Amino acid sequence: MKLRKLLYPFSIVYGGITTLRNQLFDAGILRAKSYNIPLISVGNITVGGTGKTPLTEYLIRLLKYDYKMCLLSRGYKRQTKGALLADSASTAETIGDEPFQVLSKFPDINVVVAEKRVEGMELILHQTNTELVLMDDAYQHRYVKPGLSILVIDYNRPLWKDCPFPAGNLRETRKGQVRADVIVVNKCPLNFSDDERAFWLRNLKITSAQEVYFTSIRYGKEQALLNKPVSDPFAADEVVALAGIAQPSGFLHHLSKRFQVVEQLIYPDHHHFTSSDITQIAATLNKPGRVLLTTEKDAVRLNAFPDGIKKKCWFVPIELKVLFNEEKQFENRIRNYVRNHSNNG
Repeated sequence: MKLRKLLYPFSIVYGGITTLRNQLFDAGILRAKSYNIPLISVGNITVGGTGKTPLTEYLIRLLKYDYKMCLLSRGYKRQTKGALLADSASTAETIGDEPFQVLSKFPDINVVVAEKRVEGMELILHQTNTELVLMDDAYQHRYVKPGLSILVIDYNRPLWKDCPFPAGNLRETRKGQVRADVIVVNKCPLNFSDDERAFWLRNLKITSAQEVYFTSIRYGKEQALLNKPVSDPFAADEVVALAGIAQPSGFLHHLSKRFQVVEQLIYPDHHHFTSSDITQIAATLNKPGRVLLTTEKDAVRLNAFPDGIKKKCWFVPIELKVLFNEEKQFENRIRNYVRNHSNNG
C-alpha cells in the first residue's frame, strides 16, 4: 500500500498520457477506422478479471443463429504473431487461451487474433463471410471504431475507488467510461439490492445516452476435462483448486463452499504450464480420492497435460446472469443495434 502511494505521481503522468491520446482520437488527429458492418466491442478500464469472456459468450449465444459471426481478439500471450484466422489445428498456444475457449465452445463461428485490430478486420473482411464482429478487450484500441461499445466493470473494484497505473489498476482515467454505449457492472452478488443499484448509478455518473446493466457470475455443473459418460458425475473426497486467472477469489470462494479444498495452486493470468508445473500438479494429485478443479479458461491450457493427470481434472463452467429482470431489455438493446446496422437486417 505504501509503495502504491509512492507511485501515485507516476499514475498522474500515465493518466495524463492516456487522456491526451484519447483527446487526439476525439479530435480526429489520430484516426479511427469505421467499417460498414456491425461491430460490438467488449472491454474494460480495470485491468484483468472483470468478466469480459462470459459476456462475450453471452452475446455469441444471443446472436449466432441469426448472423455469421467472428470474434476478433488480440490473443494475449499466444506464441504467434500477426493476424491469424483460427482453424481446426489451432491451440491455446497459437491463438491464446480465451479465443481458444470460445472456438472450442462455438466451432461454428470464426475466430481471428491480431495485435493490430485493423489488420484483423482486413483479414475478416477479405477471408471470411462475416456479418457481425465481436471485438474482445479493445476498449483502449481505438484505431478500429466500434458501432456499439460495451464497458465491463468489476463490482468488487469500483472505478471511483481506483486510479491509473502504476499506483492503481486502471488502464486510463475513469473519464474514459464516457465512450461506452452500454456499461455492465459484473460480478454483483445475486442478492444485489435496489438501494445498492441506486448507489452505483449515482457514483457512475453516466450520461443520458448510456445504459447500465448489472450482472452476476453463475457457476455451472462440474465437467470432466476428458470426455466421460454423462452418468459419471463429479465425486471427490478432496479437491485441489487450480486457478491461473486475474481475479481467482470468486472461483476459490465458490469451491470452498461446496468441497473440501485441501490445496490451492495459484498461477499468473494466462500462465503457460511448464514441465515442472506439470510434475508438481501430478504429485499433488497422487492420492486416492483427490481430484483437481479448475476454471473454464484454465482448462483449455490443461489439454496438453498427460492423460494420467487429465483424468483427475475437472472444470467449472460459468455463465452471465442479468439481474433485475432486465435480460430482455439488455438483449433487445444488442439486437436492435445489430439489426439497424446489418445488411441482412
